[in-house]
Amino acid sequence: MAFFRKLKEMRLLILIICLGIIGYCLHKAVFVPISIELDSVRAEALAVNQKITTLPTKVRDLRRLRDDYREAVFALENINSKVTHESQLPYFVKELEGVSKDAGAKILGISVGNSQAGSFYSKVPITVALRGSYGQIRRFIQGLGKLGRAFSISDLGLESPGSSESEVFVEEPVLDASLSLVVYVVPKGGDN
Repeated sequence: MAFFRKLKEMRLLILIICLGIIGYCLHKAVFVPISIELDSVRAEALAVNQKITTLPTKVRDLRRLRDDYREAVFALENINSKVTHESQLPYFVKELEGVSKDAGAKILGISVGNSQAGSFYSKVPITVALRGSYGQIRRFIQGLGKLGRAFSISDLGLESPGSSESEVFVEEPVLDASLSLVVYVVPKGGDN
């Protein structure tokens, strides 16, 4: 019986050693790679989580950029629609005469200068000499703004032409105005 008891103890010892070896193998072959994989999955999940948290900010920034782009395109189209083609410059002069007539001022002369090339548009200096009361000249300048053309007023001079005996009883004195404009034009052959 002692032999069987020793055999049982031996089997138990061998079973414990086998279980220890199997446990060690499972630990090295299964549990360690799984924990390494789990750590890498946690790190990737954390990185994805951080990206997801920054997403609303990036979406807001992209929407703002999209809206700014749309506004810029609209502003550029608005500017382009107001730029006169060089071939249309005589019509602009006619429009100046119409604004003068509507304001009640009298145009004494219009001088169109030579076109000066710019980076995108050419600049054409125009000098307008007109006569009228202060209110008529003011209405003329206000009428220029309603033309919907791209131009800038570079100089405005007002002077009294001197009074004659027939103008002594007029309520508003007559003034001579010299108005210098720079009209922005698309050169011939250019696209608007």
